[in-house]
Amino acid sequence: MIYIYALIDPFSKEIRYIGKSIRPKERLTNHCNDHSTTWRTNWIQSVLKKGSRPVLLILESLNNNDDWQASETEWISKGRAKGWRLTNCTDGGDGLHNPPQEVKDKIIKTWIGRKHSERTKKLIGEKSKGRKHTEESKRRMKKLMTGRKITWGDKLSKANSKLTDDQIHEIRKLINEKVSQYVIADMFNVHQGTISNIKNKKCYEYVKD
Repeated sequence: MIYIYALIDPFSKEIRYIGKSIRPKERLTNHCNDHSTTWRTNWIQSVLKKGSRPVLLILESLNNNDDWQASETEWISKGRAKGWRLTNCTDGGDGLHNPPQEVKDKIIKTWIGRKHSERTKKLIGEKSKGRKHTEESKRRMKKLMTGRKITWGDKLSKANSKLTDDQIHEIRKLINEKVSQYVIADMFNVHQGTISNIKNKKCYEYVKD
């Protein structure tokens, strides 16, 4: 699932940011750990300094094949029309897919060397412990996988690839520079598991360095 979410100021009760994520709770944690210079981070850091954190609200749930870009753009446009003081710097729908080099450099500078605090590690561990797929998720995955066959090896894998060879090279470079897998996943609009598989050479192995 893909979620269009809002971040609400816990003091004024205003919606101050609208975004998209497949893991909105983890995305909120990433927002809180972000110290870059943007309207969003400046607002979030001001809330944290007051001893609170933004409130997460799911605005819309979408299937993976739905047009999330249009939905995000529509929500941001609707919010601005209603006078919401949004901290979004863009009109939405961009998703940082294959961003320009200057944006990549800024992200890398922000994330290199960053580590989760012991408290964050503990919270992630508690949330992940014992996590199981729902019966509905199991049925959906079974339906997607039933009858699937890979018979042409690398040629078929390459034909079905979502990422280009250049993007794979760039992802490997970011991995080597210790950029968070979640950040890289958001940059290229893929699941974090895809980045992990690229790192462990479980997919796109036909792309040579």
